[in-house]
Amino acid sequence: MAKHKQHPTKPNPVIDPWMWARDYLSPLEFDNLIALLEKDLSISMRINQLKSDSTTITRKWEQAYEWAFSPIPFCGSGFWIADPSVSPSKTIEHRLGYYYIQEAASMLPPELFDFDGLDHPLILDMAASPGGKTIHLADRTMDKGLIIANDASRSRIPALRIVLQNWGAINQAITNTQGEWYGRAYPDTFDAVLVDAPCSMQGLRTSPSHSMRPITENEIRSLAKRQFHLLESALQSVKIGGQVIYSTCTLSPHENEEVVSRILDKYSKEIEMEDIQDKLPSPAPTITYFNGIQFHEQVKNAVRIWPHIFGTAGFFCAKFIKKGAIPSGKRMDARGKKPNMKGGYLNERESHHLTDMISSLYGFDLKNTIANQSLAYWQYKDNIYLTPSQLVFQFPELPVHSMGMLVGKYFPKGWQPSHEFVSRFGDLFTENIYILGIEHHDAWIRGEDIRGIKKTKEPTGKILLIRDTSGRNLGRGKMLSNRLKNMLPTRLF
Repeated sequence: MAKHKQHPTKPNPVIDPWMWARDYLSPLEFDNLIALLEKDLSISMRINQLKSDSTTITRKWEQAYEWAFSPIPFCGSGFWIADPSVSPSKTIEHRLGYYYIQEAASMLPPELFDFDGLDHPLILDMAASPGGKTIHLADRTMDKGLIIANDASRSRIPALRIVLQNWGAINQAITNTQGEWYGRAYPDTFDAVLVDAPCSMQGLRTSPSHSMRPITENEIRSLAKRQFHLLESALQSVKIGGQVIYSTCTLSPHENEEVVSRILDKYSKEIEMEDIQDKLPSPAPTITYFNGIQFHEQVKNAVRIWPHIFGTAGFFCAKFIKKGAIPSGKRMDARGKKPNMKGGYLNERESHHLTDMISSLYGFDLKNTIANQSLAYWQYKDNIYLTPSQLVFQFPELPVHSMGMLVGKYFPKGWQPSHEFVSRFGDLFTENIYILGIEHHDAWIRGEDIRGIKKTKEPTGKILLIRDTSGRNLGRGKMLSNRLKNMLPTRLF
């Protein structure tokens, strides 16, 4: 029997992320980094600008929870909380999407877009799940820009959907396809594209959403190849004059400076990298030379955030402006990538009737919101949604998994508003409100029905907005003959 010749396998060493720190930081900076990493990451959160005002709401929470806030310097709605006695993950405000717990450095990419002069921008979040940056983009545009939130992993779509629901973002649609597809299917289309690229997560600090693990050189090379193609697709899909942000939560030069240098070399006439160093209160210089390679001169315009600079995890951001057309090959057909949303728009008479009914029930007029945010009602079976009016007209063949917000549902006995609708707009309701006594607060937060309370004059079965004695929105409740039924979704517990 012939013997097959054994070919030696190529070495595939595990990468030591500390080598980047040792090679590119001064001894003093390296010592500062080591000292910082002995401490836990500070808890950081971003306030929902669609539901509240940062200044007002943080003052309330300072009193209610004795939280000490300190501002994150590059995000106006972001704050650190020092040693909270009440965990921010356990409050009703967190469950209803009044804030999002997020590592501070991850708040930078959406802050780098300039939306001045863009009343209703078209935005693509190419690798969106779990959705923290998507909802940040919704805040940056006050939910007026249409955001296509895409993720290539089907298993990550449910998490993305839940985050968007909790936040109350309406001008958005979720897709599940490869990010590289957009450059060919929708060239020169978007005003802004975010590529928060899948990466090795070698940010030197571990958080619940970004845990470090051993990673090999081959894995990093494979990631860098994918990142380059995602960035290339983003630059193809953005309009001339449009903006692309590229970001990672790793400090690997292969995935950061090397990727953007390669794209600058390939499209030197079609793109330029905008200097974003002034977006930070302290310098965050990039690496300009690595493994014998001198990077493109514009790489210095990006930012490399070492943990000891701002007390965050490691991060990287670059901003591109498209100056000329970038070939994308043969344009791909968007059809055939099911599922698409079923149903259709309500006509003008039906829309007016629904808006008037909501106003009569809860004293809240949706007319201005619908007009200012360019929204339209969409019906599928008995479910009514508020959806981006641009979506079907500008992207009629886009394979959408979900879009907009569920407003409510028609039942044989009447109308039932959705949890998402009440969470987003409940603070503006003036009718059909039940004030829950402080003695029942803890039970309600645990998801329990409340018994032995005074019944309202409203008919049994009516859906009420529940508030506590301080005016906080506690979601929906249904008054029954023997109890107040808790209608907070079970997924919140």
